[in-house]
Amino acid sequence: ITVRDFAYPKTHPYHLGQYPPEPEYEDSDIEEDEEMEDEHDAAAEEDEGDEDQENHNGGRTQGEARGLYDFDAENSSELSFREGQHLWIHCRQFPGWFLGEMNGKTGLVPENYVQLLRWPIVAHTQ
Repeated sequence: ITVRDFAYPKTHPYHLGQYPPEPEYEDSDIEEDEEMEDEHDAAAEEDEGDEDQENHNGGRTQGEARGLYDFDAENSSELSFREGQHLWIHCRQFPGWFLGEMNGKTGLVPENYVQLLRWPIVAHTQ
């Protein structure tokens, strides 16, 4: 079995599944991360009203994105686009992949090939 990560160009080592090793963390690093998460959670609660309004469509936030690189679909579930073209992003379908639309066609868009012009994009909930 050969595994490929199509979120990366064929020349990138991640495309072939060659990821860097997971970093090792010290206990003090974890405690600092937990403190920062608590601060982030408090700030997020203040913005919760805005988020509820944005997520009125079942947890799917839509937004606009611009292609950073050319992307040629490798199968029928992906959406081809060119650098500079604008796409409409419906949601984050899978880790590293958005569900996008352009010119009436819908398909998967690699997250690292586009720049989001309107944020936030949330995970797709079913």
